[in-house]
Amino acid sequence: MESKKEVEVELEEIATAEEDKEKEDQKEETKENVEEGNIYTALASPSEHEYGMPSSTHSYTVNKDTSIDIHRKLRVYRIVSLILLVICVLLLIVVLVLFMKLPGKQPCQEVEQVVNPPLKQECSLKKCQEFHQQPQRLCSDCGKGWLRFQNTCYFLSQNRLTWQQSREECQRKGGELAVITNESVQMYLSKNGKLNYWIGLNHLGGNEWTWINSTVLTVRYWGDMSFPGECAILAGNEPPERNWRPYSCSFHLQYICQKM
Repeated sequence: MESKKEVEVELEEIATAEEDKEKEDQKEETKENVEEGNIYTALASPSEHEYGMPSSTHSYTVNKDTSIDIHRKLRVYRIVSLILLVICVLLLIVVLVLFMKLPGKQPCQEVEQVVNPPLKQECSLKKCQEFHQQPQRLCSDCGKGWLRFQNTCYFLSQNRLTWQQSREECQRKGGELAVITNESVQMYLSKNGKLNYWIGLNHLGGNEWTWINSTVLTVRYWGDMSFPGECAILAGNEPPERNWRPYSCSFHLQYICQKM
């Protein structure tokens, strides 16, 4: 009986050992399957390369490299643009310098100036009469607004005054109302004046027309004598041969002053 029990115990121990061995074999096989499953899982994503680098890291590296290339290209473009701008500015300066030099005097003109130097500019009536037809406009020492003709200065006003006020204004300027004693002066004043001007002719003291400097009235350029008045005007818009008229001395008109 005891031998039979011992046999049964040994059989149970053998069965238990085999079960334990099978369990250990299953554990090892499960472990290997798990490890193999992790490897295949890690490589399951198609976006990962063979070394198992995550796709997000790879994408970031590519974008960073592209951004660096773009910045390098932009920098190169800026440098090239700056160089071209400097070249354009230099060319513009060269063109301006050439343009300023080209219109200069020709050699023949320079030689003529050396051979015949210009006359020294001197403001004198004699020299003005030699080189200009109207010396009174180009060379005059009469003062601002005055015209010189035949050694006499004339002033044709723009403002209007009565005959007496005009005379006082001429005296304030150092002269008198104009006295016309020859044809050349009459033609000159008629040509330069296009308005009605008081002149120094009146008959306030009697019936005879006299100049204010007591000069004898030798030449006359009377036009229409039908106007009543005791003072004379020169009508610049009428023919100089007959443009004197009598006018009321209280009228406000322009005037002509003269001084030596």
